[in-house]
Amino acid sequence: MRLSFPIHTSAIRLLILITGLVFANFSQADSALLRPALQTGQAAQSLLLDITSAGERLVAVGERGHIIYRDPDQPWQQAQVPVIAHLTAVHFATPQLGFAVGHEAIILRTTDAGATWQLMHHDTEEPPLLGIHFISAQSGFVVGGYNLLLRTDDAGDSWQFVGDALPNPDEYHNNAIIQDTAGRLFIAGERGGLFRSEDQAQSWQPLPLDYDGSIFGLISTPEGFLLATGLRGNLFISRDAGDSWQQLEHQGEQTLNGGLVLDHGRLLVLGQNGEYLTGSADALTLHTLPGRYSLLAAARQGNQVFAVGRGGIHTLLLPDTSSH
Repeated sequence: MRLSFPIHTSAIRLLILITGLVFANFSQADSALLRPALQTGQAAQSLLLDITSAGERLVAVGERGHIIYRDPDQPWQQAQVPVIAHLTAVHFATPQLGFAVGHEAIILRTTDAGATWQLMHHDTEEPPLLGIHFISAQSGFVVGGYNLLLRTDDAGDSWQFVGDALPNPDEYHNNAIIQDTAGRLFIAGERGGLFRSEDQAQSWQPLPLDYDGSIFGLISTPEGFLLATGLRGNLFISRDAGDSWQQLEHQGEQTLNGGLVLDHGRLLVLGQNGEYLTGSADALTLHTLPGRYSLLAAARQGNQVFAVGRGGIHTLLLPDTSSH
């Protein structure tokens, strides 16, 4: 077992990662994180690390076990959460069934669209969990530090380590996992690591990318394109399911964390220090958020686009984001 973890100063998700191995569902060791998150009126202004849709509801997760949710045209509310861990990612398999992951390998599950959460997995010796994706209500995957890849096929009741299937012999960190429109799974991580599975994670193959930095986010478009976001403004697109990649030019210089597909093929790509990009892949326009809060993820609700990061929830005023 490794006893140290290099801290990445370029991405908020990786500020306080820890290390370990993956075996048990629950550690027997005591943890200060296993107590209910404090209810506070400031949760929507605290550091939030991810946001997603649960049907028409939005759900965001972040520091100290904060989970907040918003129904259309309603104020943000704080969920009941049994831990105070930093939560790094959230994903919903159905509008009611969702999962959040975080430090000390914590996995939470909700069956009421994010209002209340149950602890499903925890181990103080496991690496932090950084990304999650479900391919059905029963089957899903979690990625994290040191080549971590966990799988469940019983809606989160149990989790198995399946990282041995990844061609990642140096055990670089896995930062993100997504599924494209054709059902292929993709994992991205450190040192330009990109992997694709066409058989629901039974096997994986490495993908070519002329880039040696970390990839923090993956975006899949309705047209079947993939975008990979990385350090110092590095942004890549693949139009052939990852077989080849082209670097996209833009005026931004900050690390890019993730993004969202808007209407009419337009993209929203989020970065550090308040920078974000909008437009088509070949014509991206640079914007700067007032206050220069770093942005990590975004989701849409009706005509509004909400981004999360430092400072909590930020409403982005973007042209041409009306529903259709």
